[in-house]
Amino acid sequence: MAGSARGSALKSHSRMNRVARFLCAVAVGVAAALVALWTGTSEKLGMAIYDSQMRALVSRPGGQAVVAPLGILRKIRGTANQDRSNSGNSAAPEILRKITGTSSSDKPPSHSALLPADTSPIVLVMIDQSSLDWVQKELGLGWPWPRELYGVMASYLRDASVQAYDILFTEPSTFGPEDDARCSKAMTEAGNVVLATLTDKRPVLDVPNALFGHVNAALDADGICRKYRVWLGRDGERIPSLGLAALRAAGVESIVPRSGEVLLRFEHPSRFERYSAAQIIAASFHASGESLRIDVQDKIVLVGLTAPGLMDRQATPISPALPGVEVHATFISDALSASFMRRASPWLEMLVAVAAIALVGYFPLLRKKWLAALGTAATASLPIALSLMLFPCRLFYNPVLALSGELFAFVAAIALGYRAEGRQRAYLRKAFAQYLSPEVISVLVERPESLRLGGESKIITTLFSDMAGFSSVSERLAPERLAQFMNEYLGIISEEILAQGGTLDKYVGDAVVAFWNAPLDSQDHAYRALVAAALVQEKLLARRSEFEQRFGIFPRTRIGIATGQAVVGNLGSNKRFAYTAVGDSVNIASRLEAANKALGTSVLTMQDTVASAVNAEGAGGLPPELRRPLPGGGSLILRRLGPTLVEGKTQPIELWSVETPDSQGVRLPDCVEPWSEVRHLSK
Repeated sequence: MAGSARGSALKSHSRMNRVARFLCAVAVGVAAALVALWTGTSEKLGMAIYDSQMRALVSRPGGQAVVAPLGILRKIRGTANQDRSNSGNSAAPEILRKITGTSSSDKPPSHSALLPADTSPIVLVMIDQSSLDWVQKELGLGWPWPRELYGVMASYLRDASVQAYDILFTEPSTFGPEDDARCSKAMTEAGNVVLATLTDKRPVLDVPNALFGHVNAALDADGICRKYRVWLGRDGERIPSLGLAALRAAGVESIVPRSGEVLLRFEHPSRFERYSAAQIIAASFHASGESLRIDVQDKIVLVGLTAPGLMDRQATPISPALPGVEVHATFISDALSASFMRRASPWLEMLVAVAAIALVGYFPLLRKKWLAALGTAATASLPIALSLMLFPCRLFYNPVLALSGELFAFVAAIALGYRAEGRQRAYLRKAFAQYLSPEVISVLVERPESLRLGGESKIITTLFSDMAGFSSVSERLAPERLAQFMNEYLGIISEEILAQGGTLDKYVGDAVVAFWNAPLDSQDHAYRALVAAALVQEKLLARRSEFEQRFGIFPRTRIGIATGQAVVGNLGSNKRFAYTAVGDSVNIASRLEAANKALGTSVLTMQDTVASAVNAEGAGGLPPELRRPLPGGGSLILRRLGPTLVEGKTQPIELWSVETPDSQGVRLPDCVEPWSEVRHLSK
């Protein structure tokens, strides 16, 4: 019978359930994807992929920028010494009229005006380093500039559709209130000005017809600006961004999405027409009697700081230090062309991830290795290919969820496959686990020389369990139902024994034999055996209604526990042996189990077992009744019954009953009164 069982186990082991392997691999992959989602790892790595794809998109060949003529500045001689009264420029600032003897230079600012091949309605006026140098050399003015210079630019840009200043004028001018007043007057007369503001500070300039827009950046956790805050909510009102305010001033607000944030689609900077602020200031004066014009008719003009020292730069996917004014320009350009980026739905990402995980978990199950490898590689590349295909369509799909799930599902599938193929060491552990405790298996694996005949004498605690009325049970149930019933019944007993560190010795029909303190030493072996017996009775009682409903039978078990000397080891013949125990204590446990029937009890033990259990817990003396705690709650009640002479013994044994407070039904403690005279109990 044992050989047949081992053969069946080997056959079952050799063809491990593929469905179970597949489901396990998928479960591991899905769990890994959820962990990546919950910890934010997928978002962090996904944004890195987004940045790389955005840089690749921007670097693709497109419209080539051409350099605009720089004659405007080359023709200016002695700009500061010109007779402003004859220039025809009514916007010439008072502070500039006071400057005399300013040197001139034929050298223009180093920045070039870029005119993209594709005409853009957006013009950038940049206060760059060349503008700072030119104003310093030609006008003798350092940074910060007088506000009147911005008034000069505002007057010159009056023909634009809108001129938005990505510059904070939240502090009074260092040149005095008259400077702010002249700038405010020029901007008011221009009538198309949008000024930058913060959530808690507005510009000090008094421009009644100006619109205001916030310049608060929307930064991700890594400090990179990928989104744009279209508006901010404060005190029940929406504060538009600088870009949105510029679109409102241009009369095209309706094309802007209604969401609070949008995902920007960056493009090559050359698509914007660019001028340095020095070019605009110089063109505002008529040098050498010539009228020098820069055409900004019906354009959206953005004025901002781009000189590195002015610290208005922002990390973006396409540049670690992109001028802030270009972020606003990107938003306006995306709004005008309806080309904002969009994120794929989280449900789509999870659906693709689950599908990819399922495929990766399935392909390693194929018998043809080349097909399995090809299918796994193709599935692994699927999320990346999907992300690359969707990105040019302005839809970003994050492949990290699928990739992380695929990785762990693949590892799980390979590990499970390796286990299914089996190594002899792992198989031995599983095969012998049906007959030996895990401790014994560990000893056998670590010390193969122990697989020989022989044993050692030591004190053990033996448990003997037998079902009451098994003959009638076997008659009432069909063989298949009886097998199912016995498997569940024996499973309950075995689980509790192993949970308390016991070693399963053997199954003899409906009987179970187990012992403690071998092969590994255990100081509280007697207490563990008593606890296992009590928990077995509780577990069977808890499932009484279930057994009666399913099988029409409630299994009642009787248990005997004895402590004493025994020989434990590999016993048998040279061809076949087993790890077991023999000795007087084993026989006494069997007799105590049978004595339950005569006394009407469920669990009986002996005085030596109780004494060992009490000493293990540090208590002294043996009163007529003892209570000890059970793991997980409850109490273990040990009651002295009296001296008894059992079958096959010449010396009486003092019996003790093992009960719990909630004993009822099969446990009848009130029906067993203690006695003092020696009683004889036959088997």
